[in-house]
Amino acid sequence: MTNVSSLKERISLSGNALKLIAIIAMTVDHLAWMGIEDYAQALTPAQIILHCIGRLTAPITFFFVAEGYHHTRDYWKYLVRMTALALVSHFAFCYFAHQSFNPFGNELFNAMSIIWALMWGLIFLKVWYEEKMNISLKILITVVGCILTVTSDWSCAAPLAILMVGCNRGNFHKQMLWLMAIITLYAVAFFILKNPAYGMVHMACWFSVPLLSLYNGRRGKLRWLGKIFYFYYPVHLVLIGLVTHDFFS
Repeated sequence: MTNVSSLKERISLSGNALKLIAIIAMTVDHLAWMGIEDYAQALTPAQIILHCIGRLTAPITFFFVAEGYHHTRDYWKYLVRMTALALVSHFAFCYFAHQSFNPFGNELFNAMSIIWALMWGLIFLKVWYEEKMNISLKILITVVGCILTVTSDWSCAAPLAILMVGCNRGNFHKQMLWLMAIITLYAVAFFILKNPAYGMVHMACWFSVPLLSLYNGRRGKLRWLGKIFYFYYPVHLVLIGLVTHDFFS
């Protein structure tokens, strides 16, 4: 039993390690979009592989937004940071994906960045952990939030996944069941409404479960690494957008 525990400790991953994996996977995924006009365009086998790698990002991100809610010393500062990131990232995402700053002038899915949806996930957690709030008001805010995130990357699946992961903290199996159930529904919606191949690619999100199971509950030695995402996300979108516009326009 001691040997098993020792082995698990050796192969465990810190929060920073998992976030770094998410960042690398996200970059690979976004690079695979270079030269692609829209979801109607057929995916090559190489692009499918790269997008499957990229599917590791969203589940890990949802998980750690929920973790961040429980670990943060100041929820409101956390929310302000996320809101500021959502604002900046909106323009970066539009430049990367749509060449337009109007979120409603584009397609129903993926018109706004995922950060907008992550921000609402934080709001959902705050609302549902508020004991004094009326249940009807909680449901109303959740419905409104889902409507407002429909046009974002990962749509309302992102805030709902964050909510269910956060509300089931301490029970990893329930967290993963809820997380993957919501992601699977999103994949089905993508399969039906947008692109069957890309909808199936979303099922690669299941590969994130073994990685998350290795989480040791610790942040990691490099405390500043968690803040890198706030800068990296919009900057890398703009850089990829610049390259795309220069070489594929």
